[in-house]
Amino acid sequence: MNLEHFLSKEWSKDYTCNEFACDVWQAITGEDLRQRLDDFLNGTGQFERLDEPISPCIVYYKWNEKASTHVGVFFNGRVWHLGLRGAQNADPQVVKIGFRTVEYYK
Repeated sequence: MNLEHFLSKEWSKDYTCNEFACDVWQAITGEDLRQRLDDFLNGTGQFERLDEPISPCIVYYKWNEKASTHVGVFFNGRVWHLGLRGAQNADPQVVKIGFRTVEYYK
């Protein structure tokens, strides 16, 4: 599966890591994740928490409890995510720099 076209995506107030993760997830699985992700981030929905990442799964990064959650998609040993500097397909250890917690969900 070729996801390289996602690397041209850029962050904006209308297209954040949430929308990016949903687009990548849909390309991989065919599932529209938007409502489920929104519900989860607003405390009304749920995902199954994983002890270790599986491919594919959702990855949540947090600096602290007051900071907003950063979200990406773990796929084939890499994390697809969108930050202020644009989209990346990065090693999970690199992405977690700057965050205190990393959690995996499916």
